[in-house]
Amino acid sequence: MLAVPVFGCILSLASCPQSQSTAGAAQAPAAEANRKLLDEVSQRLLAVTAGPEGMVWPPAFEIRPDEDKLNAWAGCAEAAGDKAAAKVVVTQGILEKVVQSDPDRLAFILGHELAHVVLRHVLQAAENTPFMEQVFSREQELVADRKGAELALAAGYSFRKGIEAIRRLMEVGGEYSSFEGLSADHPAWKDRLTLLDKEQASLWETMSAFDNGVVFLAVEQYAAAERCFRQVAKEFPACPEAWANLGYALLMQYCDALDPDDLRRFDVGHLVCGGFYRRPESLEAKVRGIDEELWWDAVGALRESLRLKPSQALVESNLGIAYLVRPAGRDMGQAAKYLDEAVAAATDEARLDPLARAAVLINASVADFAGGQTERCAARLTKAQEQGQLGFAGERPGAPSTMKVSGALLYNRSLVMSQSKDKLQQTEGLDALERYLGQGEVASAWWTLGYERYLLLCKEQGRPSKTKEQLAENTRVVLRPLTSVRLDDKETVALAELRADVASRLGPEKVIPMARGTSLVRLRYEQRGVDLIAGERVLALCVQSPAVAVLLRAAGLGTLKETELRVGMGKDQLDALLTDQDYDFRQLTDPEVNYRFYRDLGLAVRVRDGKVEELVVVQIPQRHLPGSG
Repeated sequence: MLAVPVFGCILSLASCPQSQSTAGAAQAPAAEANRKLLDEVSQRLLAVTAGPEGMVWPPAFEIRPDEDKLNAWAGCAEAAGDKAAAKVVVTQGILEKVVQSDPDRLAFILGHELAHVVLRHVLQAAENTPFMEQVFSREQELVADRKGAELALAAGYSFRKGIEAIRRLMEVGGEYSSFEGLSADHPAWKDRLTLLDKEQASLWETMSAFDNGVVFLAVEQYAAAERCFRQVAKEFPACPEAWANLGYALLMQYCDALDPDDLRRFDVGHLVCGGFYRRPESLEAKVRGIDEELWWDAVGALRESLRLKPSQALVESNLGIAYLVRPAGRDMGQAAKYLDEAVAAATDEARLDPLARAAVLINASVADFAGGQTERCAARLTKAQEQGQLGFAGERPGAPSTMKVSGALLYNRSLVMSQSKDKLQQTEGLDALERYLGQGEVASAWWTLGYERYLLLCKEQGRPSKTKEQLAENTRVVLRPLTSVRLDDKETVALAELRADVASRLGPEKVIPMARGTSLVRLRYEQRGVDLIAGERVLALCVQSPAVAVLLRAAGLGTLKETELRVGMGKDQLDALLTDQDYDFRQLTDPEVNYRFYRDLGLAVRVRDGKVEELVVVQIPQRHLPGSG
């Protein structure tokens, strides 16, 4: 019996169909033109392609009348005897929105799918764990890209014009980073272009690093983000977004190290941090306590971004935050200057969404309150509330971005109202603070300060106070997803890093091949106590020594402590530390070996004989998706 997988989905956002029949309705003129183009291009490709043994040749080429799906795939089904009959299918949507009557683009797409047939990917049985299936699928996509480009060139088509198909797919179909691609069956588009487009490989690799950095900022893994944006700024020093995001990553590491005593000394309200740029338009854990050098590095990077591109709202807002928490004490003049400029710039900066505008206004209001301008502070908080409501409508309830804004609004409104001479306002201020404590990030330094203020206001107003446990009973500690492992004070390795870059830093390694015909290997660094599973990029970080800790930290700025997970710790201790975290059982490379997989953390834990035997930072697909490519 022949295996019959489906391969070659050009755009992974589109699902592979269960029915592949061509509609029998009369085709419109545009559809007829597409059919003619498909016939012409496929015949030229077949003329330079040798069919694989054991398969009916040539394969059929079909158009599926799906206008909304941008998709192409190669499939295989049993035919008479022992031979399988392959077919290559493209959707009407990809022909109309991506190919756009360009034969070179279509040759690139069809060549890729034909390569899956020639390379016999459509006949290969699935690997035996979802993790390995995804790894093999990504490997096969890269191989099919190269083989498909060779076929298109041999048939006389332009490679340079052909890869415009990828650019067009990125424009109309979406894209994701190398890190996000670890849980998908397709590599990121920019990774594919890095390997294909050698003339601009440096650009595509840098763009990929930028995308990874954005993801790391979003999950609050600031050290990993710093490495990405340093790479971008080094390769393209004239990119203002790179300097902006590098400055933000450094500033957040500085702020992460601030404890309640530091914030008490700065005497500022609740800041909203989340201001970084998600697209590089010009291209296309510390010890707690104040780190003055880190602060200066952050300010320097942010200033460089403004020098390259003046009037960036998020950069100016982050500089304002920096001067509110300056190591030598807050600088109200500089903070107010930058935050006022940020508010003005946010009005005209089209790429900012409502929640980003709300954050800029909230941060400016914090400076107003610290400077004694209570009325101006209240007015800006009102405007921030209006922007926040617009943003909340587009987010799911409880989303981190909405919780940050709503929490800061409650905290800062409480500060303003509690200073009023009106007793009703004072009561409403205390109510707002209690709501903040009931929904806020308990591990945050601001929560600690808020609770101190809450006790004081309860005493002043003669209201019975609640305990910390009572206020926090409906909250859940949200931990930051894991993206990297810190090996020592100087070296950190992240998922999705290029294997060659990691190897150049970590020293002697033992290379253990994992699968014939692929680049998949296990890299053993015995002196460092870790193994890496890698292809072109790092796919998994396997900690097997108690000398290396996997560090967990609660989400939110200024969270108070890191939690260490180590090999050798007891199962009961593991359960106590991860009591709020859900897990199910998954397998990595061996279908017989189960790991607890904490999906929200990106952490697989192997437990044996009541102890932790291995900790793996990894992205494992939730389920096997039929069809890949």
